[in-house]
Amino acid sequence: MTQQLPTREDPVARAASEVIGGPVGRYARVGQRGWLAAAAVLSALGSMVVALGVLQKNSCVRTGWATPNSLWRMCYSDLPAAANGAAPGSAYDPFAPGTNQPFLTAMLTWVMQLVTPDGSTPLARQQWFFALAAVVVALLVAGTVCAIAWMLPDTPWRAAHVALSPVLITSALVSLDLFGVLLMAAGLAAWVRRHPVAAGALLGAAVMARSFPLVVLAAVALVGWRAGRRDDVRKTLAAAAGVIVLCLVLAYALGGDPLAPYRLWADQAAAYGSVWKILEIVGVTLPAGVLTAIAVLGWVVALAVGGMLVARERPLPLIPVATVMLVIVMVTGKSNPVQAATWLLPLIAASLIGWRDHLLWAGVEITAFVATWLYVGSGFDSAKGLPAAAYALVSLARLLALGALAWRMVDLAQRADERARAAEPQAQPGRLTAVPSPTD
Repeated sequence: MTQQLPTREDPVARAASEVIGGPVGRYARVGQRGWLAAAAVLSALGSMVVALGVLQKNSCVRTGWATPNSLWRMCYSDLPAAANGAAPGSAYDPFAPGTNQPFLTAMLTWVMQLVTPDGSTPLARQQWFFALAAVVVALLVAGTVCAIAWMLPDTPWRAAHVALSPVLITSALVSLDLFGVLLMAAGLAAWVRRHPVAAGALLGAAVMARSFPLVVLAAVALVGWRAGRRDDVRKTLAAAAGVIVLCLVLAYALGGDPLAPYRLWADQAAAYGSVWKILEIVGVTLPAGVLTAIAVLGWVVALAVGGMLVARERPLPLIPVATVMLVIVMVTGKSNPVQAATWLLPLIAASLIGWRDHLLWAGVEITAFVATWLYVGSGFDSAKGLPAAAYALVSLARLLALGALAWRMVDLAQRADERARAAEPQAQPGRLTAVPSPTD
């Protein structure tokens, strides 16, 4: 198997490789062990990046996550708050901290609560829980890396865009979003590798971990239908629906209310990172009901735009379509928390985006990470925190960076399509030609 190597093709990767001896040599035997070797190396590197994330939050790990100190030191995390959430033996407590999450994320939190040592103090238990969460997150990163490498056996090193992304350092340990990211990436990989039932089951599970994968499932259906994989689309949607229904039934059977997180969301006002928070800062406050309607409309717009992108004479492949749809949902949503960046990593890895574009986007995300905590901290000390106007500008830049990332992904896909068409032999009359793609 011949693998494409970033250190030969990507200028940033080639320059970075000088630290370890330079690009892979011309006569190096690469790809003899398939995608598994790349996945193993990148999984190990990803665990090191997660360790850097623990180091970044070291101040809170040592002294606790109390505000405002956790804000000034930018080590805030939702995870420690869940450490004492559910009583031992409680299978599903919708009133416990951390279980205002979708069902599968709540269940993962509960399992982690059960296996966390009590500790001598509440802080000690939080420290144990955070340590366990760091291990879980490292495993989730490794699983996501493996899913991308499996999806792209000819370019498995693209999974480095997950394992080595700087946003993992700042955002991976803020919440358990990477659980849903793993399920989404595995579902996409199963679809690309033509396992429609597994794809549907995984994407359905991802929806029950976070709501973002629902738009990715819609992208899979649109692209698959346009590509003529209609039987596969039916199997995928049926499997996804089956898993979602099973999770809902199980949640009710355990005495929980799996719809509570969505009702809470419907009543939520504008939150950090959203365009609506920017408007609120400049004096325009929209009611929660209006924001809910706009967010729902955003999903409708995402579906419509996705439909237009696949209805063209030369339809876009799956990953750019899914990215555009996801970005629309993010931009029109009520919130765009700092950990939302992790949802884009599998899509970046499976696209044609290079490291230069990745790092430019990541730089904006990390700037927004810092700005968010300083702005929240201004509520405790306005002289020490970030002014509202500055936070609004950074939030706007972040939203623009999201749009630029999606546009760049579409542009690269179109250019690749044009190059492939130019390289095609002259089509015979009545013969249709298509550009092969690992993510079509």
